[in-house]
Amino acid sequence: MFLLTAVAAIGYGAYRYQFRIRAVAWHVLHGDSLAVAGYRIVVPSHWFAEESSPDAPDDMHLWNTKTGESIWLHSFPKPPNFTLAFWSDLEQRRLNDPSRNPIIEKRELRVADEPFVCFEKDFAVALPPASSAPVTQQTVHMPSVWCRSGGPLDVTFFGGMRAVPRHDYAEFYSILSSIQKNSR
Repeated sequence: MFLLTAVAAIGYGAYRYQFRIRAVAWHVLHGDSLAVAGYRIVVPSHWFAEESSPDAPDDMHLWNTKTGESIWLHSFPKPPNFTLAFWSDLEQRRLNDPSRNPIIEKRELRVADEPFVCFEKDFAVALPPASSAPVTQQTVHMPSVWCRSGGPLDVTFFGGMRAVPRHDYAEFYSILSSIQKNSR
């Protein structure tokens, strides 16, 4: 009986804390940073990284084990005629949907000596009411931050699903500001 209880407790602990265990294992194997497209990115202790796709080995996903949030680090060489001003204009004027996915804030910053433009967005979805619920409609907010750079690295933050809009992206911007170019 004791052995069965011990196995059940260990199994429950491994399941319950699987992502935190994964973060610890990732940091033991890889340290506190990773390299993407010639950049070094610091990975906080409660985050871990995994390859986004076998087809894009330079792309990485960071996962927050406390909140389920993620950051996609995407290597995307830009065409010679690409400008952040053009992309920013396109995003604000043509792709901004104020009714469902509004741009909450625009930030222009320098990361690793390169210009970045970031748009904080709040994708809102009205869920149909449950048949037994007295509430007529519930809205779910899916915050995100889309950042493009003048260089080959683009970064996107996905903040999960929330009952209220989110406006605090301090941890994301802290990770973004930690990015450095690798010395060649």
